Amino acid sequence: MQTKSMSRSLVAAGLACGLLVNAGCSGPHEDVRVTLCKNLTAALLQDAGSVEWTGNENAFYRPEYAVTGLTFEALENGGDRISRRSACHYAYTALDDTAITLADPLSAYANLPFKMTFDGRQLTDAELLTLVNAEQKRLGRKAVETLKQGASDMVDKVRSGIGQ
Repeated sequence: MQTKSMSRSLVAAGLACGLLVNAGCSGPHEDVRVTLCKNLTAALLQDAGSVEWTGNENAFYRPEYAVTGLTFEALENGGDRISRRSACHYAYTALDDTAITLADPLSAYANLPFKMTFDGRQLTDAELLTLVNAEQKRLGRKAVETLKQGASDMVDKVRSGIGQ
């Protein structure tokens, strides 16, 4: 009886590990700094209807910082599409150039912005901190929910496999 319980535990642990590994390997993707800047921008547009991203340009001012500049159109309450811009500034954090930082230049910069502009206006430090904290909490809740759902799905699969 104890062997069967231990076997189930090992299967469940193996499945959970597989879930976590697969969750982190989604293939080619947008840089996390660009995604974060988009999410912060969208949070500032909470009263706008929809956002259509029209451009992303990264500028590098080595060794001080990099800027992720976004252009987008937002559907306003009156139904008009307005062209807008935002930019997030990320501090340079690499000690030396490596093959990775040369192949992926944004990897040499911090993951959180030290400055953000929205339609030419620079957010205050307090505004940016509040915005970043809210986004990190949102992403944390989303990650926990994803893990809970994945674990629940795995338990269901294990139970259905044991019941056969």
